[in-house]
Amino acid sequence: MVRSSRQGYFYGTLGNSYQQFTGILFLLGMMLISCGPIRESSKYQFTEGFYTIKSDNRKERVYVLTGTDSIKVFSATALNRKVIDTTQQYQIIFPPVKPIGFTKTSFARKTLDLDVLTVLFKYRPSTENFPPQFNATFNGAIYLGYRTDVYQLQYHPTPLHVFKREINHFGYSAGIFTGLGTARIDEYVTNNAIAIQYDGLVNLSGIAFIAALNKLTAGVTLGVDHLLDKNHAVWVNNGKIWIGLSVGLNLN
Repeated sequence: MVRSSRQGYFYGTLGNSYQQFTGILFLLGMMLISCGPIRESSKYQFTEGFYTIKSDNRKERVYVLTGTDSIKVFSATALNRKVIDTTQQYQIIFPPVKPIGFTKTSFARKTLDLDVLTVLFKYRPSTENFPPQFNATFNGAIYLGYRTDVYQLQYHPTPLHVFKREINHFGYSAGIFTGLGTARIDEYVTNNAIAIQYDGLVNLSGIAFIAALNKLTAGVTLGVDHLLDKNHAVWVNNGKIWIGLSVGLNLN
């Protein structure tokens, strides 16, 4: 018996509801788990730790103690001694007035990067007599990469002739991602191999290049989708490369 298009849509949606519900719970769980650590340990904050300092053509690995009025910088080699000679530290003071001879100083840190990515849209090149496609369905993924964060310390004058301290942050990262998303499946994107319409659950994976400026994080992703049901063999986009724009939430 041949079902009507409306009946086909109903049964197709019902048949895939469990997979979609599981995928949504997975993605929501990742978002909820990440909310606490994101506020406390976002990488845009200049915090205590090891950095590579660069100032006046000088480059050195250091340990930084951040404070309200000053930033104390210790040579990393000095920390290997049994007794640390604090008189050998050099200290950068950030008062309201610009210090004499101060130049812009940058601190860099390299770490592993664990993020939750949301792909805002995907651009799919033309394939199998299809023109290029622009998709904006829901997608979420876990990202793992190698990241560099740079913190630039400098002063800017105000109309009151007071120089205020400013710390700018930018970062960049490259890595891999994998996650879950949805894709519209119907007779058109299967070359009439099916007669139903539904939102299929897909696994997305690939590589990403992420850039951060202060609190804003965005990236370019290059990935593929694999449909997680029996219609994957007839879906024209299955395993085909797409390019996307993503935003990320830091977990570590």
